[in-house]
Amino acid sequence: MTLKIYRSFLFILCLFIISSCKKDLGNYDYTELNVLDEITGLPAEVSAVYGKNLKINPVIKFTQDPNFDESKYTFEWTYIGPNGLGGSKLFSLAKTRNLDLVMQVVAGNYPAYYNITEKASGIKYSTKFTLKVVNEINEGWIMMNEANGKARVDMLSLNSNNNFDLIIDLLATTGSDLKLTGKPVMTYTYNTGLLVGPDAISYGLYLGTDQSTTKIDPNTFKWTKTMGLSYEMFGDIPAGFYADVIRQKSSFSSYMIGKGNAYYYERVFNIYYSAPINYINEEQRGFEVEPFIGSNHLSLNTPAIFYDRTNRRFVRHSGSAATSTTIPDPDAAQKLFSFSTGMDLVYMRWISFNGGEVFSILKDPANNKRYLARFNPTSNAQSYYSEITATDFSNAEFYAINPEFGYIFYTVGSKIYQYDMVYKTAKLMADFGAKKICYFNFYEFKNTTKYTGSNKLMVGIYDPSINNGTEGSLNIYTVPSLNGDIILDKTYSGFGRIKSLTYRER
Repeated sequence: MTLKIYRSFLFILCLFIISSCKKDLGNYDYTELNVLDEITGLPAEVSAVYGKNLKINPVIKFTQDPNFDESKYTFEWTYIGPNGLGGSKLFSLAKTRNLDLVMQVVAGNYPAYYNITEKASGIKYSTKFTLKVVNEINEGWIMMNEANGKARVDMLSLNSNNNFDLIIDLLATTGSDLKLTGKPVMTYTYNTGLLVGPDAISYGLYLGTDQSTTKIDPNTFKWTKTMGLSYEMFGDIPAGFYADVIRQKSSFSSYMIGKGNAYYYERVFNIYYSAPINYINEEQRGFEVEPFIGSNHLSLNTPAIFYDRTNRRFVRHSGSAATSTTIPDPDAAQKLFSFSTGMDLVYMRWISFNGGEVFSILKDPANNKRYLARFNPTSNAQSYYSEITATDFSNAEFYAINPEFGYIFYTVGSKIYQYDMVYKTAKLMADFGAKKICYFNFYEFKNTTKYTGSNKLMVGIYDPSINNGTEGSLNIYTVPSLNGDIILDKTYSGFGRIKSLTYRER
């Protein structure tokens, strides 16, 4: 076909198409689209409280459906939130006309959408709003309690008025899937850093009984099996293993003691809790450790002190070493005691007193006498060693060391005593009569800039004549200088018998 003939053909074809279109004018019926005209009852910002019911009942008007037959439409409530990997994704809240659910979205502000799709046309209409979720259970004292003979987690939750609200059975209240079994042992919190794994939790909130230890989500308190402590361990895990103690070494690293073994976790270098560090290379043998960790939780470079139960001596762990070392005794002129004490350890703790020292209470197995030994864990410098000559000290049940003045607090029955190691005098500070003491400690905050209450003596007491999970109380005292009487700051009651507590910081 020549180019001239081809052009003529195209011209004739165009004339034909135009002529056909003109003939079809007016042959179609046009119907007006059913358009979403108005939604009322859905504000631009919706406020919700985590763990509380949220109801939204929007009134919907379509241009061609004045009575609004909802069977002609599908509905979905969605929001955009973090995907746990540093990005974001779209989540579905519900596929109902009205929203009626218990809010389980982590506190924050989220772009959200109410989507209505007409089934016949497939046209989707989206109305955007902001979902603002606040969590009333956000910060406060988390207590591992004994309630009715079982482990239960209660909480004193900080509210917007800077007071604390009591939450009985935190796990049940928040709908957590974690069901505790066994006797209560411990709870602990610290900044773990971003963890590798399906949960990617960057703040460790640990709960432990004599049957298991696990993390839970620190914001929602939800739980999955992969939050169990075994997922932070590598290698052979002893049957029935649980943690007696977990303690932060510094940001992203920690120590743990369980079943007489000590472990170290360094998340930056992916060093899991694996082979126990209670092993001396030079001796080619391991040993059992007492459940105390003498370490500065704010310093990566300060060595940690453990006590070798098998050989009755102090040992040291430094850096990220795979094993521990013995501690050489100072020269005779500086020596107050031998680090191989030959005694039983009753209590040990690192405190900030005198620039940072390990305080230990030792018992001579030969005569039942108690001794106080103090030393610097970095330099090995020994600063104090003497028998403790305090009222009824051999019958003490709980111990606590004041970090500011170095006073030794201890309990006997319902009584609290303070021992001054300089003057070697004991003073009765409190007597709770028929009530009993179940918890005794000076709590260490991790963020010492925001939280400054390390000089507060925390005392858990309970009424033994009551056993319904509400007999427990917590008294918080300030300790003055010059052996002054302790001052009651706050008291809270109505929960279980405290075995361990920690503060969920923000």
